[in-house]
Amino acid sequence: MEFTMEHMEKLVDLLRPPEPDVLQGDDLPPTEFEISSTRGKVPPPEEKKGPKTIEEFEEQEAKEIESLGKAGVGLGDLKTPEYTMNYQQSVSAEDVYLQIGPKTPSSASCENLIVRIKMPGDKKENVDLTVDTNSVAVVSSQYSLKLPLPHGIDPDRSKASWESDQETLVLTLKLDREFDFVNF
Repeated sequence: MEFTMEHMEKLVDLLRPPEPDVLQGDDLPPTEFEISSTRGKVPPPEEKKGPKTIEEFEEQEAKEIESLGKAGVGLGDLKTPEYTMNYQQSVSAEDVYLQIGPKTPSSASCENLIVRIKMPGDKKENVDLTVDTNSVAVVSSQYSLKLPLPHGIDPDRSKASWESDQETLVLTLKLDREFDFVNF
């Protein structure tokens, strides 16, 4: 077999070491431009300073708990609406006149928690309501409210309604307490 110049070039290409996947500074072909680096010139990002003592840790933890535990905290530039919370008790004639039922006038015998949230200038279509067993979150175009509840509720048996004339969201939350079987 005869080797031609073309065969020799192909052989050289086969025997040439492969090029690296990432070119390093020495592997780059020389150019008239200067390659420089900003490494070491940029300050390292500031690390979040943690507490150094137990007292600082407890103080920081107390501040976080306090900020999370504020009732009715709004989001960002949205306003926090006015709201009221009242207990509601289902009372029959036997309870009122005969007083033979186990119910008392205290909130321990109440079945529902009524939350009225006044949202003037807003519409029902703009309201986004989230209810879980321990809190209520209401967000609209103008208002935001995250409200922890004093008692656990049953979200599946609770109701929400909108009073258009008063621009008020009314939540009827069914209470779910440990000893309700005794009171009812």
